[in-house]
Amino acid sequence: MTKRLIEIDDELLASAQDALGTSGVSDTVRAALHSAAVAAARARHVEWLINGGMAELADKDRRDEVWR
Repeated sequence: MTKRLIEIDDELLASAQDALGTSGVSDTVRAALHSAAVAAARARHVEWLINGGMAELADKDRRDEVWR
């Protein structure tokens, strides 16, 4: 883990703390970074589904390849 010195907008921090249910700065930043990473992964999965991912899962032979 790397320690970093950054400037954080106090109003934005308070808003993030309310949204994330956190109290400390470090906990809030960690929760916000985690939330962003999860949202990006979710978006990738949705894109995969939109681009035919379900068709791959519907075909048993293809499904076996997808899960490998």
